Amino acid sequence: MKMLTSTIKILMVIALFIIGFFFSELTTLIKSHLTPQVTVEESCQLSSDICAKNGVQIRLERDVLTPLEPSAITVNWPNSTTENIIVSLEGLDMSIGKPLFQLHRTTNQTYEGEILLPICTQNTMTWVGSISNGSNSVPISLKVVQ
Repeated sequence: MKMLTSTIKILMVIALFIIGFFFSELTTLIKSHLTPQVTVEESCQLSSDICAKNGVQIRLERDVLTPLEPSAITVNWPNSTTENIIVSLEGLDMSIGKPLFQLHRTTNQTYEGEILLPICTQNTMTWVGSISNGSNSVPISLKVVQ
């Protein structure tokens, strides 16, 4: 009986080591399936030119953003009744947080605000995310160059 108990304990310890060794890969795999990924190709690529997707028009103050320098963003969203819309972003190549920005209604269909992104160790970084009015969202992407 002691032999069986010792064998079970040893197998449990080995199982815990195996689970611990592969834990980070397992969590990454689970997160990738739970979080829908926005690709650059299917997103509205923001610049100083108007980008239109799903009836929503979006324009940045500049074509390329610089870290720690705010840039104005204007969104024309027909038939949106909310007072504020949310811009959520995530680094495509590197995870350095998920900043959120609130844009405020200025006229009946127009929302304005600023985007301020953090410094990255890479010279060029692509950010992907979405602009949402609470019930609908538009996939977006933008480029930051140091």
